[in-house]
Amino acid sequence: MVIMWNGLPPKSFVHCNVRGIAQRAFYDLTKVIHLEIQNNDFESFPIDAFPPENIMESLSLMYNNLSRIALEAFDQLTHLKTLDLRGNKLKSIEHRHLIHLNNLEKLFLQQNEIEKIDAGTFPKLPLYSLSLVDNKIAVLEAGIFSELSNLRYLFLSGNRLESLEKGIFSNLTELEVLAVNDNLIKKIEVGVFEDTLNLISLKLEHNKFKMLDKQVLLPLKKLPYIYFDRFELCEAATHVRVCYPKGDGISSQEHLLDNPVLRASVWIMGGIGCIGNIIVLLSRLIVPTNNVVHSLYLRNLALSDLLMGIYLFTIAGVDHHYRGEYLRYEFTWRHSMMCSLCGFLSTLSCESSVLILTLVTWDRFVSVTQPLARRQLSAKAAAVTLLVLWIFASAVAFAPLSDTAISYFGDEFYGSNGVCLSLHIHDPYAKGWEYSAMMFVLVNAVALIFISYAYLRMINEIKASGVACRSTRQSQDSDKVAQRFGIIVLTDSLCWVPVIIVKLTALSGVPIPADLYAWLAIFILPINSALNPILYTLTTTVFKKQVNKIISSFLHRRRFGDQHHSATDSGFSLSFGMFPLRNSTGRFMAYRDTQSSLTTNTKSSCKKNLTSV
Repeated sequence: MVIMWNGLPPKSFVHCNVRGIAQRAFYDLTKVIHLEIQNNDFESFPIDAFPPENIMESLSLMYNNLSRIALEAFDQLTHLKTLDLRGNKLKSIEHRHLIHLNNLEKLFLQQNEIEKIDAGTFPKLPLYSLSLVDNKIAVLEAGIFSELSNLRYLFLSGNRLESLEKGIFSNLTELEVLAVNDNLIKKIEVGVFEDTLNLISLKLEHNKFKMLDKQVLLPLKKLPYIYFDRFELCEAATHVRVCYPKGDGISSQEHLLDNPVLRASVWIMGGIGCIGNIIVLLSRLIVPTNNVVHSLYLRNLALSDLLMGIYLFTIAGVDHHYRGEYLRYEFTWRHSMMCSLCGFLSTLSCESSVLILTLVTWDRFVSVTQPLARRQLSAKAAAVTLLVLWIFASAVAFAPLSDTAISYFGDEFYGSNGVCLSLHIHDPYAKGWEYSAMMFVLVNAVALIFISYAYLRMINEIKASGVACRSTRQSQDSDKVAQRFGIIVLTDSLCWVPVIIVKLTALSGVPIPADLYAWLAIFILPINSALNPILYTLTTTVFKKQVNKIISSFLHRRRFGDQHHSATDSGFSLSFGMFPLRNSTGRFMAYRDTQSSLTTNTKSSCKKNLTSV
């Protein structure tokens, strides 16, 4: 359809499949005030389309395929107040297009392909609203808007601006709203806002600058609203009444941990993690055991989990120290050695705990599924294995802090948030994102898959042994083993699965609620550190028996004097937290010494399998 109207025209051509507009097409529209030609398919707008005697005040040409406009196309529109060209394919707008629009007040050029505008683009016009949103503008020259002294609303969002230099906004003394969000701005010069003293709203979010000189915003003493994408930038706008955002889900302008529940929870989780793991370390050092290797594994696991408790206590202490005035010290804290140390401790704890849990699972898996073929690992070999794991985990945690890797990790790998955690949910593609994804997704997923598979195999083996034995006691014991193994898999899943899912979701581009990061940091990640002592030691029957023995011995000595108690339980049973059968230790040691001469009695074999768990 080509518009060549003769007669009284309608005011609107919307979705009319218009493919071209002829010259003099609107010569009969002398009485039309508003004309809409929208959502059509024409590519050019001709010269001399409007009659000299028109009184048109509003022209909308939005969402067509318009890529060429004749320089004289709007010469006759001297009464025009609103020109809407959004959603087309214009690559430029020329001074000649606008020179005769003496009454133009609103100009909408968003969602085009404009790459450049220069100081001569805009003639002197009574324009008070200009939108250049979602174009490809990379540079703005000084004085580019100086002829638009009446401008009150200027929208430059969604372009490719890399800097805001002094003079860009010169003579815009009436400007009230300025939006330069969603650009690539790395630098904002001091003095750039010296003429825009009447601003009431300034949008600067989603750019690339990480710091802002306080002198940049100092002239804007009347500014009531400013918007950043990171609350810490509000430190450069302390004189502004309302600065957004107020926080990042973890921290706020007042507190490192903004949520009161989080502030209480970090102390609780830290306390559980520290106290539980210290008890495990002391008890496994003091109480004798027949399974030295397994006890060594669990002492190292407790040490790993203790580091998480220390990390949580440190964060809680820093939050208390900066309470009520965190914004003043936010940058100093995130770039401090203490924050780097916290990030190192949390990463070291997570990685070493995953590796040691995998090693413990492997040890149990081989013991249960291959009891006849397995040769007991020596304490020295186990210590060497653990040393290698610790070196590897330490190297992984320290890599972001090394000077040689700063070009890859940047200076905020651990300091990207107030809790110094490298999970990177809100900015999933920040520097070093591949490394973060490897730690929290790949390593955890592989470990979880193996641990789940291994414990399921073990449960099946134990249940099969229980069926073969046909003993009520053996069946009850196997059920308890299955329950304990199931709980272990469940707690590992509760810790790692949410982290993996949230991390992958963030990498896929789906926005993550701000508060979720805080709950992951304070509750989800430390779950294993708090529960491992309970699962592997504190709730085991042998541990409770040892505690009862110590208490009974203490009370007995007070009443009757010291007596020697030599009875000990099987270390192998201790490592798995089961009720050992009578004389299980002797049977287990004999089993170790005489593997090659095992009896063929089915019932005896079943008992050995269960007592070894």
